[in-house]
Amino acid sequence: MHLASVDYMAANGKSIIHRANPHSKILVALLILIAVIVADSPIKLGLILLYTIVLIAISSPNIKEIGHLALYPVFFSLVFALIKIQQSLVEAIAVILRALAAAMSMLFLITTTPYVDIFSVLSILLPGVIVDIFIFTYRSLFILLDKLSSLFRSVKIRGGYHPIRVFKNIKNMAGMLGIMVIHSFDMSERMYKIFKLRGYKGRLPLTRENRQIRAIDIALVVMSVAILAGVIIKWNN
Repeated sequence: MHLASVDYMAANGKSIIHRANPHSKILVALLILIAVIVADSPIKLGLILLYTIVLIAISSPNIKEIGHLALYPVFFSLVFALIKIQQSLVEAIAVILRALAAAMSMLFLITTTPYVDIFSVLSILLPGVIVDIFIFTYRSLFILLDKLSSLFRSVKIRGGYHPIRVFKNIKNMAGMLGIMVIHSFDMSERMYKIFKLRGYKGRLPLTRENRQIRAIDIALVVMSVAILAGVIIKWNN
């Protein structure tokens, strides 16, 4: 369960990056994404990727988990890279690096910042109901993933899954998904009733800690601005 691992890294990390202000980390992730968008060569994208790797390395994460998560954008970007490789090998490499650098910037944010802090910052800009939906959805994912894992384990124990029996597997997996859909509707209704009984009136109270701006916050923002400025200056040239 990657989501649980990411949440654990964000909530239990003790690095200097974890102690940085959530506002600064969100700003850094945004600056990196902008740099990824405007970068026009594999060299620039490689430097941005190296920067994100350094940031994640400083936060002392679960390297195995981060590496596993980083494979997803590489895998999906290969489809577009294969299309681009007919035109230019450089463009194909740029597609993969762009996807990986963007994903790493988000991994830097979500593995060093608890989701409550992220949603608390977003509540400044977004309507309360949207932020509440994000929080409820995030919480529900853990419950549904645990339910799906238990259900899949039960199917395997009862002989409902076999690597060779493809059609039977598809049939059983479709049944599992149907059960999960019904369970998700039932869970959402029960969750609404629980929050209603506890006095929910359309908005969750999110408290924002008044964290002071530290040297690490200034350093992160300055380095990110420098990366973006370097990309833009070369872009204009």
